[in-house]
Amino acid sequence: MKIICVISLLNVFSLALFAQSLGIVPRPKQVKVAPQQILSLDKSTVLLTDTQAKKSAEYLKEFLKKSTGKTLRVDGIGATAAKVIILKVDTKMDLKSDQGYQLSVNKSGVEITGKSHIGVFYGVQTLIQLLPPDIYKQDSSNKFSFKLPFVEIIDEPYFERIRGLHIDISRHFLEKKEILRIIDYIAFHKMNVLHMHLTDDPAWRIEIKAYPKLTAIGSKGNHNAYGKGPQQFLTQNDIKEIITYAKSQHIMVLPEVDMPGHMAAVIRAYPELKAKKDTRDIPRVLRIDEPGIKFCKTVLTEIRQLFGEVPIHIGCDEVNLKTKADIYSDAEILTFVKAMTNFIKEQLQTTPIVWDDAFEKGHHDKETLVHWWRPGKKAWWKKMQLTIDQKVQKFDQPFILSPGNYTYFDMKYDKKSPGGGWAGLISSQTVYNWRPLMDLVDADKSKRHLAQGIMAATWSERIPDFKTWQQRTFPRLAPLAERAWTRPTDEDPNRPSWDAWKKKTL
Repeated sequence: MKIICVISLLNVFSLALFAQSLGIVPRPKQVKVAPQQILSLDKSTVLLTDTQAKKSAEYLKEFLKKSTGKTLRVDGIGATAAKVIILKVDTKMDLKSDQGYQLSVNKSGVEITGKSHIGVFYGVQTLIQLLPPDIYKQDSSNKFSFKLPFVEIIDEPYFERIRGLHIDISRHFLEKKEILRIIDYIAFHKMNVLHMHLTDDPAWRIEIKAYPKLTAIGSKGNHNAYGKGPQQFLTQNDIKEIITYAKSQHIMVLPEVDMPGHMAAVIRAYPELKAKKDTRDIPRVLRIDEPGIKFCKTVLTEIRQLFGEVPIHIGCDEVNLKTKADIYSDAEILTFVKAMTNFIKEQLQTTPIVWDDAFEKGHHDKETLVHWWRPGKKAWWKKMQLTIDQKVQKFDQPFILSPGNYTYFDMKYDKKSPGGGWAGLISSQTVYNWRPLMDLVDADKSKRHLAQGIMAATWSERIPDFKTWQQRTFPRLAPLAERAWTRPTDEDPNRPSWDAWKKKTL
């Protein structure tokens, strides 16, 4: 058994890891171990790197410094030393993915070769996982004395574009330092997207210079306490720092501003933006005539300038949920969705993302990513003719896999644990046994290319603080990372059973 121990604030949480007997998550594509062959490393070890891999070398140096108090020397390839870790890029490697790598440990030392600098970084994460678990405590009292097995690893991800984690900072806020720690967690698991749900009914959490009341007024509140409490939001400088830190670990920060529903915080700040038909005590739907469209475009333009050329998620879900009469017809919603997605594509020059509600209403656009979250036929969507997973395959629609019954980590682990319940119980076993592409309704192997990746989600209605966030997220993030990195079950004959995986990890 091998466990990564992560120290955060005053709490210790365990991330279970596994790969045969080595303790690597996600499990590498190929692993060969030489029994009873050991390489010893100590503080005299030198990091040798080519130009393309230098940032990964600096990352490893700083990681080990925080964990042991020792600073390794970094030098160019060709320098000599008794004990070495070599990091380099070889673009001609026989791997499909540029994120792939090869890691070798033998009597000559450690060598990590990536097909790109990103592949080297993931090779470094695997090397760190081969070290003693206490390395993740980042406690400088750790001794720098490691023994590594002789091993040959060849590895690359199945889903290259999106292996992500969604965080909801609207219903309960997470501070910048906590988000930076979440980025570390994502990197440890070789995931590459942080999806930030920045706005919703409870609060607006990002500075928009064109509309200062969004943070002066709209940022006050949490779930079930709209408009109450202190201002809690991320400044644009905070966002820039988060993006820079994420980029250093090859993680894309994906922004979400949900519209035209889930806009209660906006309407508190700017009541004139309320939809006329939304007569509820707490109105939540934006007007979608000229003033409303102007607001949306102005906000999205600032988002694009701040986040750069990454996809922008605009939600477009649950507009008429729990209303006595529809605020907008399906046709009106579809007109709005088309206007906003066209603006993002044509004016902002990037990719729009919408929740599957917009797709189900008729927004079939191969240049838009559909974020699938509604599994099966239940709740208010039980009358759909086709399930969402059936329909995206039928219409050749690119999509992200986030079915709530496997990926929503705000759900209960079991009947006795805290959390939500609408999507069912989601244990680590449930996540591990999920077959993302085989469990689609009417799964069509010829349509697998439509799936752009997997996103876990931590909605925060029942997650009031960072300690609770960690308790909900772990250890489920480890099997989720496994599903996002490794091949589909029918292409992966060596996939361990749940019992074998559990025996090694829990």
